[in-house]
Amino acid sequence: MVSVFDELWREYDSWYDRNRDIFLKEIDLIKRNIGDFIPGKSRGLEVGAGSGRFAEKFRLIGIDISEKMLKLARSRGVEVIRGDALNLPFKSGTFDLVLLAFTICFLDDPARALKEVRRVLVRRGQVLLCFVPEGELAEEYRKKDSPFYREAKFYSVEEIENMLISSGFTVDGVDYEDLKYGKDVALVRALK
Repeated sequence: MVSVFDELWREYDSWYDRNRDIFLKEIDLIKRNIGDFIPGKSRGLEVGAGSGRFAEKFRLIGIDISEKMLKLARSRGVEVIRGDALNLPFKSGTFDLVLLAFTICFLDDPARALKEVRRVLVRRGQVLLCFVPEGELAEEYRKKDSPFYREAKFYSVEEIENMLISSGFTVDGVDYEDLKYGKDVALVRALK
């Protein structure tokens, strides 16, 4: 999957410019659920930060495996580290908040990644997992035969909740954003 993002990084990032209204709705969804996280005072991490669009908005450290995407994130002023979600290069208990924004569908082993996320969170730290759930929008993405979504795995909200619980989290809430068909984007909030 890395090669697709390294090869087509400009195309991937330009989607946010072409679909600014959708991106702003996604930002609002995260804002509604970020709790008492204070950028600049609390420590936050975005796993799968890509080009840094979300990390920039919430002043999070970004980690991604694609060097070309990270180069773009750096140009946005985001502090980034090249690394793998399955082996986060941070000490246990480093972060107050971890965001996975549209990352889970691209991970080979999401359960292992969530265990790593839990490890790097402080006690009572929170994870925000934002994704396109199984449904009409996911089906539309599949039909487009996008190079990015060709190998993506879409999950139901229940599957994500079960993954979080199995990884030792307590699910704290679910929120949605309507983009086109109803509950097109889901955000599951959980606590360590």
